[in-house]
Amino acid sequence: MLLDRHAAFDGVVATVPDATDATGADVAFVGVPEGDERIVLLHGAGALTHELDGMVVPAGWGLAGRVTGSRVPHWVEDYCADETIIHIDRVDSSVAAEGLRSVLAVPILHQEWVLGVLYAAQRSVTPFGGRTIEAMLLAAGRVATAVTIAERARHHAEVAVQEERRRLALELHDSVGAMLFAIGAGVRGLGGEPALAPVVRSRLADIERQAGEASATLRLSLQALSVPPQELALGVALRCDCRCFEERSGVSARVILLSEVPVLRAAATRALADSVREALLNVEKHAGARSVVVTVSSHRGASWSSSYGPALPGPGPPGG
Repeated sequence: MLLDRHAAFDGVVATVPDATDATGADVAFVGVPEGDERIVLLHGAGALTHELDGMVVPAGWGLAGRVTGSRVPHWVEDYCADETIIHIDRVDSSVAAEGLRSVLAVPILHQEWVLGVLYAAQRSVTPFGGRTIEAMLLAAGRVATAVTIAERARHHAEVAVQEERRRLALELHDSVGAMLFAIGAGVRGLGGEPALAPVVRSRLADIERQAGEASATLRLSLQALSVPPQELALGVALRCDCRCFEERSGVSARVILLSEVPVLRAAATRALADSVREALLNVEKHAGARSVVVTVSSHRGASWSSSYGPALPGPGPPGG
């Protein structure tokens, strides 16, 4: 479940109808944004039909549009009859088929980002009071936490896979690449012997050519293995630098991503990785640390920030 955002949605949404006294909900479901143009209704709990499952709502329409625009809860006493929201015939017909009347929607927020919309609906006309809205906001907070943890766990797993691919590429370059180079050089040397029969010289030339082709294929494969997707490049670079730091110094080091990792330009990734690498060198030379933690976070409207520090100072000279 930790790596699956959909399981995270399911796990929390399923608890909403069970707490009817607190939330006043017969049915709960979530609207998940897909890009900037639409929201998909998924993860229904307590529903009697599949009418709403997978329903697509254009961005800005219905309760979802009102909630994502204002980032505060909204509810309607009778969804299909309400004239304050933009209606879609197929959504109205699905709501009616499920027998839903009163619908409450609250935003699922993480920091300043809207991760989705959490809905609670009743099959009778029922006003949603402050206690119900507060309970739904708490549930939306749990959804946001679960989804954020799932996304970070998935990202860490992907970074670990890419780091292993990079390590494997280096090993193959140092072992198989070196062997192919030695084979080609050795065959080339034999082919220069003056007493060789023409058929042997021709065969050696074929082997040299095949070794060269194998080397070229290996280089292309190693390049594909060692270059991570751009959205993982920074995490892979930082983990690699920490691993190298550990091997050099014997001091444990790890990377913690405090927020989602945006896609950065290659130049920005290199600049941040170079800064952290220099910081690790300073720790190695001056801090006397027993362990090091590198944390990375991003902020809306600001550039990336990263920090490092010795987590457990050991004996030795004071330092940064």
